[in-house]
Amino acid sequence: MKLPVLAALLALGTAIAAPQARAQNVVPIEQEPRHVLKFQNAHVRFFDVRLPPGYQTLWHHHQYDGVFVNIEPSQTRAQDLGGEPAVRPPRIVGDTYFSGYRTEPKTHRIANIGETDYRVTDTEILTPCGGFQPTRDAEGQTLVVENERVRVTRLMIGPGERLALPPGCGMLVSVDGGRLRFMGPDGDEEASLRPAGYRWRDRRTPLSFVNIGTEVFHGVDIVVK
Repeated sequence: MKLPVLAALLALGTAIAAPQARAQNVVPIEQEPRHVLKFQNAHVRFFDVRLPPGYQTLWHHHQYDGVFVNIEPSQTRAQDLGGEPAVRPPRIVGDTYFSGYRTEPKTHRIANIGETDYRVTDTEILTPCGGFQPTRDAEGQTLVVENERVRVTRLMIGPGERLALPPGCGMLVSVDGGRLRFMGPDGDEEASLRPAGYRWRDRRTPLSFVNIGTEVFHGVDIVVK
């Protein structure tokens, strides 16, 4: 075989093999070491993602819709597979957004290029809960996101104030942390939620709580439709 032909075949083989080798290094998010799975049921998976300064994630794949809540801001660099890296400014604490990965899956990696931890929670939406009924928001509750999959509200509840969240599958995410007394049919329960703490409720039971701390409780409530 002539050298030019051999070289061309080798180059073609390398071009074909490179994407395959690259794909072998992609992991699902639950196998990315800093994406820590804290809770899972038939409807959601809840990840606590915490990247220290200088850490770059593995290439990882998102395939489920997710609601992200920023807990600790830092400057990051994001890169989609096959794309160029892009620097992102620090997000605001409590910044909440929805990513529709079910229709547009994404493989990417994130690097923390700031000087503080970057921390965000990811509530993946696996299956609908059903039985969602439109409701009016209570005082201290503000609509952030609503679409066919979720209804997301921000909660700002002062000391001594009480809030009753309506029935429906939901994940309450704590942004700053706080002390709450939850009230339910089985009695009261006091809990100290840290930043990125959470509380799940099923679709049959409303969730009522009072802020027994000394600071405003900042939370995000994610109702799964």
